Amino acid sequence: MATPNGTTRQEIREALAPIIGVPVEQIGDDVNLVRLGLKSLHLMQLINGWRRSGIAVKFGDLAATPTVDAWALHLADRVAAAAEPR
Repeated sequence: MATPNGTTRQEIREALAPIIGVPVEQIGDDVNLVRLGLKSLHLMQLINGWRRSGIAVKFGDLAATPTVDAWALHLADRVAAAAEPR
């Protein structure tokens, strides 16, 4: 599933890898990112980047399910919601 603004699974892994110090290929879609070393400050860095690119995402939504798979689905929903006419 390709989505804009760095929200594909691969783009999420590529954004995470340098922040948590884990090689991209070791970040699985369903791996708990907290167990890989994700901290709340790291998550805020990622969220701020997505917000700057126009994606309205909340800390609690991503923290509740810290996996690449869940984040990709959530971010895709947020992108779709932003594209809907009001």
